[in-house]
Amino acid sequence: MLKEILLFTALSLCVFSYSQVTLVRDIKSFGAKGDGRTNDHAAFERAAAFFNSRKGNGTLIIPRGIYIVGKQIITNGKEGRLNWEGQDVLHFSNVRNLTIKGMPGTVVRYTGGMKFGSFDPGSGKPRQGNSYFVDARYGASIGLCISIDQSQNVTIAGLELDGNQGAIVMGGIYGDVGRQLPHYGIFIQNSNNITVQEVNAHHFGLDGISVANVKSNTPDRIRLLGCKFNFNARQGLSWIGGNGLIAKNCQFNHSGKGKFSSAPAAGLDIEAEYGPISGGMFEACEFIDATGCCMVADVGNSRDIVFDNCTFWSSTAWSIWATRPGFTFTRCKIYGPIVHGYDAPNDKDATKFIQCTIEDRAYNGQQPAGQFLIETNNCRRVRFESCTITANYKKLLWLETPITWKPEEKYKFINCTLTANSSKFNQGDYIAVLRGAYYKNTVFKFSKKYYLNTCCGSYNIDAGGNKTVTF
Repeated sequence: MLKEILLFTALSLCVFSYSQVTLVRDIKSFGAKGDGRTNDHAAFERAAAFFNSRKGNGTLIIPRGIYIVGKQIITNGKEGRLNWEGQDVLHFSNVRNLTIKGMPGTVVRYTGGMKFGSFDPGSGKPRQGNSYFVDARYGASIGLCISIDQSQNVTIAGLELDGNQGAIVMGGIYGDVGRQLPHYGIFIQNSNNITVQEVNAHHFGLDGISVANVKSNTPDRIRLLGCKFNFNARQGLSWIGGNGLIAKNCQFNHSGKGKFSSAPAAGLDIEAEYGPISGGMFEACEFIDATGCCMVADVGNSRDIVFDNCTFWSSTAWSIWATRPGFTFTRCKIYGPIVHGYDAPNDKDATKFIQCTIEDRAYNGQQPAGQFLIETNNCRRVRFESCTITANYKKLLWLETPITWKPEEKYKFINCTLTANSSKFNQGDYIAVLRGAYYKNTVFKFSKKYYLNTCCGSYNIDAGGNKTVTF
């Protein structure tokens, strides 16, 4: 009996020791070809199973090449599963200390002909209809390219992930709007210390990347560095739960501008579904040319997000739509309308624009939506400080509040210059509605004799003249 116990203990120690050794494996050692023709999906599944079995502790190298992936299985809708169920390419769960690393020229591309949306389960033809629809027997998903679940210390670097949206077989509506079914470049769930670096995830049927962490008292340390999440059908990034996401030098552009789109079709959607969201930092990032808003934060418990030196450039909708507390924009270039803001009970939670350039520039000849460059009502303490605000096509502002607000609750324009360059409005027309604002060292410059409509009266301003208003 003693010998058996000792033998069992020795074997256990060997297994434990093996799982702690850092191994480097090439995806081709699992059977992948990377020749742009062979479907390598099974090889990627084997690689994921291998590293899952040893709880990570290694590096998966994906050399230069075009790796075709994508697999759907028919479930016949059993157990509430989608009829056409897309299988994940690399699904990692409960792993630690793992790196997935590509090289220049490494492309993971989905095969053509995969179904996405709703289809008749009998004929396999796209289901007709444009209203809300959910029935798993009709559903077809494509799955997740890289999934990180309940894991720590994972790095994904140097990969191009091509959702191949143009080759998808389109089905009918599934969900509330568009096709709300899994097809992500990267999906991070309940994980921390995750770095995504120099990854280009584009043309997916849903999002380029999504982060879905539950509530955490410490930062999740999700880092997106030098990445591109462009031309995805719904979002570049859906942040639906977590604390402490950092994005630097990333692109979240052209959402919904591929073969199809699903609302909200934003560059960035901050929407707390899995858990509260807080402590985000976006530095030197781009949010350009989305079908919907370039950045939207309108639903759920999210707060305290900073955008520094970022570019927002809307083409068909609004550049920024933020109604959650503690959103701050510093040194940003905002080309297109800003709407809403947060009705803040204190200065800390107020929406703030500091040292920003705000201008309605056309994108590829397309003027963005709306009649005003800034349109916001009844949002206490929204602050514009040291900003240059220029309306080339639109009126400057529509800003209205109750006259009962205290001075500290009013909108604030401090050390700002507001210019209206458009000559399309009739002389004598109002160029801005400002009812409930505090000004300090703020200059208005108009191209015609317009007037400001304020709670304190109308200010006529001659063409080419300047007026400084201080309250």
